[in-house]
Amino acid sequence: MTNIEADKQELNGEKFTCPYCKVELSFRRSGKRQLENRVIDVSPYFRLEKGIEHEGNCEYNTFGQIEIITHKPMALKEFMEKKKKDQYAIRLQVVKKAMAEPPEEEEEGTTANPKGKGDASDKNYKNRGSMSPYLSRMKDIMILRSKMEENEDVKKHLKLEYKSKTISWDKFYFGPEYKDFLVLSKYFRNKPEPKHPICIEGMVKEYQIRTDRKNKKYNSFMLEKPYVKDTDTEGFRHVPSVSLNIYEEHETLIDYMVDNYKKHNKQIIAYGDPYVKINTSTQNNVKYHNITIWINRTAQVHLFNNVYVKLFGE
Repeated sequence: MTNIEADKQELNGEKFTCPYCKVELSFRRSGKRQLENRVIDVSPYFRLEKGIEHEGNCEYNTFGQIEIITHKPMALKEFMEKKKKDQYAIRLQVVKKAMAEPPEEEEEGTTANPKGKGDASDKNYKNRGSMSPYLSRMKDIMILRSKMEENEDVKKHLKLEYKSKTISWDKFYFGPEYKDFLVLSKYFRNKPEPKHPICIEGMVKEYQIRTDRKNKKYNSFMLEKPYVKDTDTEGFRHVPSVSLNIYEEHETLIDYMVDNYKKHNKQIIAYGDPYVKINTSTQNNVKYHNITIWINRTAQVHLFNNVYVKLFGE
């Protein structure tokens, strides 16, 4: 039974078992999430009870999935290192170095549409460059984390390192719940921008074509802002405002993002170097924490579409 089918039958709280290892699962129906100026639907999902894991040979077992990623054909020594029997370490400085490589991308395959044109949302792109495979593995890890309930579910198996420091997963992966964005906002308020890459999950609200100070055009994909009620001692609400920006020369990447947006595939995860600027609005007593990640490779982003394909019949 899929999450959509279970939701239609109003099976909230019902018990299910994993089809692969028979561990017990509970089901949570679709609901509502309050954003800054509107309410959106939250997709239904299955979840494990707290403290329970899928069995070792199950395809949903966290460490089993990590092992699959490490066994993909590439040299991982610089990027990942096995620390313990059930734990690997990821070196984020290698990810940062790989992102600095000139991004050259080529189409790997295309699904043609009835009009004879390739739809960018159905294309696969291959990142080129000596370090680009590290970015692809980072994307695999990002997708794996997005399937979990919280950071606790992954951090015991994957340790994050940046040079000589250990980075907490709570300081690396943010979203999609509003409370995670508030943690991100506080992280930037209390210290300078972190030098390590971060990962953000959210919903694309809209996109605009903008121009930077050098008159260079880029597409800005803005995520939904969370609803923030609390105020600081001066009466200001602190609202994180996240944008994923892509310069116009990355045409295939922009086409991929825009085509998915038009097909209602708006749930996204992305990683990269964060930049922050705080703008204060005295008119409505809000301090906007404008957080930007620049994207120049498809390996930095992943758009979820399974749920939306089923809901909209596309």
